[in-house]
Amino acid sequence: MSTYKAQVLVAALAGLLMTSTAEAASFRVPAEWEPQAAVWMQWPGKYETAMRPAFANIIGSVQRHENVHILTSTLKEQQAAAAFLAKRGLPEKNITWHQIPVDNAWMRDNGPIYLTDGSSTWIQNWAFTGWDGSTGAGYRRDNKVPVRVGALLGVEVEDLSDYVLEKGNLEVNGAGIAMLNWDCQNQRNPGLPKAEHEKILKDALGLTEIIWSYGHHPDDLTTGHIDGSARFVNATTVAIADTGDETETRLADDLEAAGFKVEWYPGDVNWLVGDGYVVAMSELDKAADSDLEARLQRYFPGREVYLVDAWAIADTGGGIHCVTNDQPEF
Repeated sequence: MSTYKAQVLVAALAGLLMTSTAEAASFRVPAEWEPQAAVWMQWPGKYETAMRPAFANIIGSVQRHENVHILTSTLKEQQAAAAFLAKRGLPEKNITWHQIPVDNAWMRDNGPIYLTDGSSTWIQNWAFTGWDGSTGAGYRRDNKVPVRVGALLGVEVEDLSDYVLEKGNLEVNGAGIAMLNWDCQNQRNPGLPKAEHEKILKDALGLTEIIWSYGHHPDDLTTGHIDGSARFVNATTVAIADTGDETETRLADDLEAAGFKVEWYPGDVNWLVGDGYVVAMSELDKAADSDLEARLQRYFPGREVYLVDAWAIADTGGGIHCVTNDQPEF
């Protein structure tokens, strides 16, 4: 057994211990560090061209380990994207193209959420409203992406389009516990009391506990997506971005009170964990990157760590995790 698969087993057992006092659902959302089949991405369109070199850096890392499915709206766009990657030296290996019309390149948020009951896996399609229209971006084509992906994979798609949930604001430990930012959920689904939010999310996602983060930067168009501030690194440990912001401090206190170990990460926590690897944001500084790499290797032992220049994505308000959508192994 490889080191990282052993870590998956240990983390899963730890998670079972954490939820032993609560009634666990018969289904769950797998954690990102569990075995994966692929990563899905939506190629940046004409208004997002600045992100394309960063996409190439991410794809080049992921394709060394697993398949990358890339959505383009047209065949012409697909051909241009393939030529762009080829010019940057990326091989065709482990890249699968799909012509599916999209409105944006942020597939984390409009893409599928996967669930499993241990014997079968299916997709959920929640409402996506273009971050409540905060960017002026369209969303009607994006909102259909989970249905199209489900058809490609031949799996059931559960319609939950009466409630807005962006996957960037859903961080799970694979054992029934999730973190979400309250500001985002409250803004996207106004007028609902917190108890109703929790009932909807717990019933649909098989959760036993939700830990809320409160507050967000006023310039954050996602209204505080949790994947920009805190990430589970195993079932019982959370890495929090060490920004000095009181939002993160309060979340750390709440997590520790709930029995979680907190790690402070001096960089961008918007990384992608894959099948044998981690892709994270480089600080473009040798000493700083050496520290980040050591931390990520400690968080995810046995995985290859790739620190890539994805600052063009950060400049538009997101990160590596925001533009990727991981598909668990069925």
